[in-house]
Amino acid sequence: MRTPFPIGFWNYVSIQQQDVSAVRDWVDAGMTLAMSPGFGSDPDQIARVRAILDASQTAGIRHILCHEHAGWRHLAEVGESAYRQHLADALHQLGDHPAVFGLHVGDEPHEVDFPAVCRAIQIQKEMAPHLTPFCNLLPWHPGVERRVGYASWAAYLDAYAEQARPDLLCYDCYSQMNPDQEGWDMYFTNLREFQQASQRHQIPFWTTLLSVGHFRYRCPTEDDLRWQLNTALAHGAKGLLWFFFYMRKPHSNFRIAPIDEHWERSETFEWLSRVNRTFLKGPAAVVQDLTLQRVRHVGHTWGGVLAFEGSDLVRGVQSRHGTDLIISEFRHADGGANGGTVGGNYVMVVNNSQTDSTLVDLEFATPRSGVYRVDWMAQHISVAQPDSFMGNDERACTVRFWLAPGQMELFKVPQPVAETDQSKGGLA
Repeated sequence: MRTPFPIGFWNYVSIQQQDVSAVRDWVDAGMTLAMSPGFGSDPDQIARVRAILDASQTAGIRHILCHEHAGWRHLAEVGESAYRQHLADALHQLGDHPAVFGLHVGDEPHEVDFPAVCRAIQIQKEMAPHLTPFCNLLPWHPGVERRVGYASWAAYLDAYAEQARPDLLCYDCYSQMNPDQEGWDMYFTNLREFQQASQRHQIPFWTTLLSVGHFRYRCPTEDDLRWQLNTALAHGAKGLLWFFFYMRKPHSNFRIAPIDEHWERSETFEWLSRVNRTFLKGPAAVVQDLTLQRVRHVGHTWGGVLAFEGSDLVRGVQSRHGTDLIISEFRHADGGANGGTVGGNYVMVVNNSQTDSTLVDLEFATPRSGVYRVDWMAQHISVAQPDSFMGNDERACTVRFWLAPGQMELFKVPQPVAETDQSKGGLA
């Protein structure tokens, strides 16, 4: 059975605090991936995790297992021989379960950790090729190169991809929730750097987004959550995690987690659930099979992303109420060879505002009779239909539509008669 688009969360609950009842919360929050509580080889803990996996399998949720013997720190502590034996035991206990996505290698390694990180991933891939080792990297920020020992972030990601040979790249970045737009350059720089590394090495990238206010990061609203999800998708992210899900107890200035310190669903839970499930019931099944060809910013450009100046698929765009936009062009996995409405070229438009709505005019390079909007349940609806919500325009190739803060629309577009290198190319 086809697995859904990965949407998960960071889980810091102890194994003693979590049981199968939690799976209902994950389903209702629109999660398709869960991070397990930390656990060891104690038979009672293994039985508890297996019961959670059984319930998760029924719900269609896969797991990143946080086994205490799977991470790079354990490898560095006990050496490779013992690590292999401990990993073999862990795989014997739970590695055969169909709800297991992979084992958690570790979080935010520094330069001193790099050899053990790479080796742990290599060993896991060797001993469990059916699973995906999961490691979360630091985000880029000014001066971070000194913490990882490379002259540039691109060089660091290249070294990680070449030496660890991971199945995916993942990192976390929360600066987008700093006051106003203070951290946006860092946020979009990370999206650009990881997408370009993903493209260079032909491995997908995931990102961790923010669902809990803390430090200077504000508590995200529903508009903020939608903006984070869709801006990440527009830059090619193929999996999303939310930091984090359970408050457990009040600490520092963390606040309004989806499950709060009273173990109750907060307003964040309802907002996050709606954002996740709307995406999953809308374009997710199509987005899952898309490969980013190019991304451009309309209006202010952030993080080194280039400005939109037209393309072979889109001649022009206007945000009638002045918000910035993101325009991304994708190619479907089947290339359109199978006919029908699915396949070929797709154009994604995101309102790059966390606060304001806008009316958008999008001018395609082909007649609108060949353009389809990806609707509910991934249906492809012709924008030329009389009852289409797209506004009529005297220009036959233009569609007009409203976008809420952070809202995304996805269109299937015919291939122009003469395909050029620009329409095929990457993020240059």
